[in-house]
Amino acid sequence: MTIEKLNKIADIRVLLFGDFMVDKYIHGKVSRISPEAPVPVLEVTSRQTKLGGAGNVVNNIITLGAGVRVLGCVGEDPDGEWILSELSEKGIETGYMRKYPQVQTISKTRLVSKNQQFLRYDEEKIQDIPDAYVEEIRQQEEVLFQGIQAVIISDYGKGAVTKEGAEFLIEGAHRRNIPVIIDPKGTDYSKYENADVCTPNVKELGDVMGKPLHTEEEILEAGQKLREQIHLKYLLLTRSEKGISLFDGQQGRQDFPAASKDVVDVTGAGDTVVSAVALMMAAGFSPEECCVLANTAASIVCSKFGAATLSLNELMEQMVNSGEFKLVDVTTAKYVLASLKEKGKKIVFTNGCFDMLHAGHLASFLQARKFGDVLIVAVNSDASVKRLKGPERPVVEQQNRIRMLCALECVDYVILMEDDTPVPLIQALHPDVTVKGKDWEHKNIPERHVVESYGGTVKFIDLEEGLSTTNLIGKIRHE
Repeated sequence: MTIEKLNKIADIRVLLFGDFMVDKYIHGKVSRISPEAPVPVLEVTSRQTKLGGAGNVVNNIITLGAGVRVLGCVGEDPDGEWILSELSEKGIETGYMRKYPQVQTISKTRLVSKNQQFLRYDEEKIQDIPDAYVEEIRQQEEVLFQGIQAVIISDYGKGAVTKEGAEFLIEGAHRRNIPVIIDPKGTDYSKYENADVCTPNVKELGDVMGKPLHTEEEILEAGQKLREQIHLKYLLLTRSEKGISLFDGQQGRQDFPAASKDVVDVTGAGDTVVSAVALMMAAGFSPEECCVLANTAASIVCSKFGAATLSLNELMEQMVNSGEFKLVDVTTAKYVLASLKEKGKKIVFTNGCFDMLHAGHLASFLQARKFGDVLIVAVNSDASVKRLKGPERPVVEQQNRIRMLCALECVDYVILMEDDTPVPLIQALHPDVTVKGKDWEHKNIPERHVVESYGGTVKFIDLEEGLSTTNLIGKIRHE
């Protein structure tokens, strides 16, 4: 997986069609039972309103950094007005959204105490989208697809996604080589025929096949059968704690284990998966890579309460932290550190050659770590060390110096530094604290001006007396 592909997400625009709803949350405390009936009494402390249904897919797309053009209908009612206003405030293209008096905007209200739902009530009238709307967007096909790199059909089974509307979008997208990703609902999957990706869960797959699926053999048979029946390129089966299974015409079934993380709330995880898959496909990732990234994305949102989303920074941080080594390049480091800063973490930076890693280096890392929450260490490349220390250095090549640093518990991330000073890295990363040895305290260090220009600070630490790589090399040679 390349960072360059992830950077393409900012230039991607998704065409999204589906059921738009309002998610309402009433938060409060429960400390007593009603004297009128054996039910808990919620003492309301706050209220919250969010985009729901296809609107949560919108939230996922924009927090990952892409753009959205939306298709759909709402009612001529306060909830419908709120949806249109909220979409506009988020900078979403709403020129193809329409209000109709015969449509009732769907809302779901959740009563919550201590981040636990104990009641939900829905206000909805399920009916097909007006024929006039489908005809209207059909007449505007050329402009509708302009600048679009992926199409998502977010079907919540509330009537927006009819066979006519879905077929129009799938055929129009394929004429332009644009991938179509379906988040399905119900048992009539014929309307999704010829889509690129469909993302049911195991229960939904069982419903459409007319029987519960209990064994791996049953799941394999059902997945292959459904993919062939409706001529999908890929069936992407979401399996909760088991991750994702990918069905295609070449490999059969491939399984991708779920990323390990504490589950708080699975609400909206399907929206995250379909959003991530659409954006990653448009960015040029393979279906297999899309499954890995979608698993990671879903694990992050499931660790949050409610229909949550994730940023590209969070996705990058999780991907790096799930790897074997802590080595990051500057682009990846920018994503990771931005995510950590969003969480209120203080970033500490230090740098050096770290040739022949010794106790003095370790002492400096432990001191630096105390200035914040995350320590990133920049290590000079072999070429840089030669320029600074002479042609006989380094004694230990950069690959092994990096491995040693990555093995230290007190070091969170390691980055290779090609320049002779850390100024370019500090300009790119903006660490909160930059750490130097006290031998630099009264010198004119080049990074001081850069650090202070964005509000960072430079801290100086004690060095272990008599412990230096130069001394160690001299002692070895003498002996």
